[in-house]
Amino acid sequence: MVPEKEGRMKEIALGRELENLITDIAEVAGYLWERGWAEQNAGNLSVDVTGLIGNTKDTSDRFPGRSMKIPRPELAGHSYLITAAGARFRDIARQPEGNLLIIQISGKLDGYSYLWGWQGDNVKPTSELIPHLKIHGFLCQSGFPQKIVLHTHPTHLITLTHIERYTREDEINRLLWSMLPEVKINVPEGIGFVPYQCPGSEALADATLKALEQHRIVLWEKHGCTAIGTGVFEAFDIIDTMNKAASIFFLCKSAGYEPRGLTSAQMDELDRYRANS
Repeated sequence: MVPEKEGRMKEIALGRELENLITDIAEVAGYLWERGWAEQNAGNLSVDVTGLIGNTKDTSDRFPGRSMKIPRPELAGHSYLITAAGARFRDIARQPEGNLLIIQISGKLDGYSYLWGWQGDNVKPTSELIPHLKIHGFLCQSGFPQKIVLHTHPTHLITLTHIERYTREDEINRLLWSMLPEVKINVPEGIGFVPYQCPGSEALADATLKALEQHRIVLWEKHGCTAIGTGVFEAFDIIDTMNKAASIFFLCKSAGYEPRGLTSAQMDELDRYRANS
């Protein structure tokens, strides 16, 4: 592993697909900020870009990097585009190249190298790097097609978790499905739920992995949510749809009405519609 040095180091050249991906990330980062889901430096994102980098040979002997124990063997040699520690989504929207990094995991699983975005001023990946790597390892091992891991703080979904009734996965899904037909159509598996764990902890990462076996979006009690997608817009859309359903619930309650919601028969009809479409 080449030790870090001061000043900007040589970077890999970005191909058109990587440039387009970074443009998409910047657009979604702006949406997250505008919706109030990314206060201060809240939230983070990572993308497996191994297939978008021409030379995937281990670069640990040519690029600066950091030593650390990599949590899953499936990650060896993989490259990830990831938010930098302390990066704000509003800044990613304005200047992605100053707030995103591309790292490559060592073939020996003893650390990672910086391939792009490293400034030499102690910039490093998000403090939740380990949870991101664990999720990517799980996706790789499971053969899932998703390459995006997006964590953010959707206001209305978080608010639901402060209500005891909605700290049960079955209750929260029954509510969200009943508020908006598109939830049942587009997220038929519902949302996974993880009781409160310390942010960035191994316990939170492991509980999230368990929930991802059946869900593409996982709600963290009193914290936020994490979604996976084949593209950054897909991950965002899943969160956006679920939060819209929660916001409808709270709008009804704030107007003094108990929302009626879709009936079980109507939701069954949506299941049949989706199966036949």
